Amino acid sequence: MLARTRRGPILAAATALGLTAAAGAAGATGAAAATAPAASTTSTTARTATLMSANPGSATSVSPNRTPAAATTQTSTLPNGDRVTVTGTGPSASVTVTAPNGRSIPFTRYAPDAHHTYIIPASAAADPAQFVPAQYLVPALSTPAAPAATPFYPMVILQINALGLDGKAANAVTYLQNTDDGSKWNAPIPVVNGIARVAVPVGHYTATTGFTTYDSTGFTATQRLVTQLDFTVAAGGVTTLTADERTATSQVAAATPKPSAGDLQYLIYGRTDSKGVTGHLVVENSGSVYVAPTATAQIGTFSYQLAAWIGTNPAGSSDLYTYALAFPAADHIDPNQNYPVDTSKLTTTHNTIDTDAGDPVRKGEFMIGPYSPEYGGLTNTQVFPVPAHLTSYVSAPLGDMSWTQQAMTALPSPSSGSPSALLFGKLGGVYQGPDKEVWRTWGHGPITPQVGQYKDTAGLFSGPVQCNSCADGGTVDLALVPVQDSNPDSFAQLLGPANAHLTVYRDGTQVFSQDNASGTELTNQAQQPGTYRLVYDQDLSQFPITQSTSTHTDITVPYDPAAASASTLPSGYVCAAQGTGTTPCSILPVLDLNYQLATDDTNTSHGPVAALDLTVGHESYGSAGSQAAATGATVSVSFDKGVTWTAASVVPAGQNHFVALWKNNAPKGATPWLKVTATDALGGSISQTVDNAYTIG
Repeated sequence: MLARTRRGPILAAATALGLTAAAGAAGATGAAAATAPAASTTSTTARTATLMSANPGSATSVSPNRTPAAATTQTSTLPNGDRVTVTGTGPSASVTVTAPNGRSIPFTRYAPDAHHTYIIPASAAADPAQFVPAQYLVPALSTPAAPAATPFYPMVILQINALGLDGKAANAVTYLQNTDDGSKWNAPIPVVNGIARVAVPVGHYTATTGFTTYDSTGFTATQRLVTQLDFTVAAGGVTTLTADERTATSQVAAATPKPSAGDLQYLIYGRTDSKGVTGHLVVENSGSVYVAPTATAQIGTFSYQLAAWIGTNPAGSSDLYTYALAFPAADHIDPNQNYPVDTSKLTTTHNTIDTDAGDPVRKGEFMIGPYSPEYGGLTNTQVFPVPAHLTSYVSAPLGDMSWTQQAMTALPSPSSGSPSALLFGKLGGVYQGPDKEVWRTWGHGPITPQVGQYKDTAGLFSGPVQCNSCADGGTVDLALVPVQDSNPDSFAQLLGPANAHLTVYRDGTQVFSQDNASGTELTNQAQQPGTYRLVYDQDLSQFPITQSTSTHTDITVPYDPAAASASTLPSGYVCAAQGTGTTPCSILPVLDLNYQLATDDTNTSHGPVAALDLTVGHESYGSAGSQAAATGATVSVSFDKGVTWTAASVVPAGQNHFVALWKNNAPKGATPWLKVTATDALGGSISQTVDNAYTIG
């Protein structure tokens, strides 16, 4: 075992590698620094499927089957140097926090109302003397308050005394909420050297005080959370609240069947005031969390939920596994925070992580974590030698939460210049039902562009899966998933310098041509039968890989608007071509190749003969998509980088199914090229060449 785990955000996959660029807004200065961090904002659009940014070496995510709406990303530098990345806007936006060195770190998200959201990294919470709450208020996560007269309330001094584990004065941060009307107070309170004094409106309150110990690695923290649900700040004199760290005795853990180390806790505290407005405190931590028990709330309501707990095999174990568990909310905090696990309700996935035979590092990562449209998401990341087998045990997600999982089959070398890697993901739900076993192989090649075949409606981050190639009237979308392994519902984020070019023709006339695009949307298309042709070239040779380094794909797609209803996109999926229309989109009959190459877990073929199990299908969603029969397929192999080609022996093996055999006529270590062609009964065709498709062992 190399290293056990580290935790990273799901919406900034590069962060899991430590790839986050140093670029970002400088810290606010002067008067601006007292109110909010400075922000640098970029946005992306979804009409043309972009392969990568114009800057070689940048970490750009290719997510082909996502919702069509554009997402805005804002990066803010906090006063302590940590960076907050917000994807989306308003309270439901997703958040990631990274240290200056690019590592993701634990943080607390405090949203006492819709107009105030604070992001407080564990590093800041551990040093409240340097913590100025207003500087950690993130406007991008808040909704503007309507202009109104400023209310005035009778104020009184609240003194907070914080006692540490030794019974002496301690540093802490108190998250205070007025339970009569949450809008009366909306800021966290730093407690320095055991005391804080603040003027607050008279009334009833709830306080959760966090004691944080932040370790030097930047990955983990120990947090002890003391919640006091009902206390009164009375008029006249000083009201004293004592938060004693020693009362946080209940460690949050799951009683997993196999021994596991808790690596990630995702706690959601909800406090609803007497007016029905709920504020939230969301604690995400990699390390240990202890909480203090409570009774139920006397004013308003209170909820407490271990929304996600992720644990992994103990360090040094050769048996790799992870638990991703969710538990229901309660109206109090129970003294017993050791949560039982019902194995009969878990989905068990047997993951095989393949790698590149030429990979010098031989280290990979497996990432799994919760995602909520309201609170964002994060992942727990295991690092281990590859190839590998890892078992994940996943419980049903609760509420609006879903699970995400991804795998990196090869980590880049620290000396490889601009780090780059392929981050494989699965479109569709991770949880497949109670007592369900699933098998999945990540990174098995050849790695090729495809249109894909999808059974689930849910995308990677709970957004609906979007049709790659669909039409609605005169609007036609044509797109490929740039990187897909042997799973027809997979894709890979390209973290590094990819290059590509897409050209599209209608009846022989070029209608689109662009670098670094994997798809396009065509409008005002003639509503009569015709033919589209996609020519897509992709070069990944600057990645630290030796297999599937470049591909050339040439697809002919027959287009017949009159027959569109035969392949209607089912409900639950998204069609960008539809726009604001209400008529169902039709799935275009784009051919799809699924390769099952008989290689080992380093994509290496051993012995004198190589074999390919080839399925020739069409883009599909659920059970919808063209059912046209494949009329033929050819496979050729080149041992001299495409100068000469040798035809393989191809044998039909059932409808749309072929088996190809050829001799490995090259020395050990060679990386042959493959060329595959196929046709269907509609007149569609596909030709695909893969450079260095596999390795001969």
